[in-house]
Amino acid sequence: MANKTSPEVGLLFGVPHGSVSGPKSYCMYTKPVGEIIKYHCYADESQVYMTLNGCDKWDDILSSIEACIADISTWMKSNMLQLNKDKT
Repeated sequence: MANKTSPEVGLLFGVPHGSVSGPKSYCMYTKPVGEIIKYHCYADESQVYMTLNGCDKWDDILSSIEACIADISTWMKSNMLQLNKDKT
């Protein structure tokens, strides 16, 4: 199987997988997400973080997180990206 290759497919968008500049290019491409929420990005993995006040009500916190994820999902769809809901 080591001598088998996948067929070539032309792409109009994206970052070359396995490229040296790929992770940095992806992070630059997704930088506008930082206007929605604070996050840390490495390659194609992102970690979202929020500061919570201990006095906040859990229902308010949950609503805030759900609204944030919805905003990120909307941004991603408009920029031809897909949010992995199984990991979110």
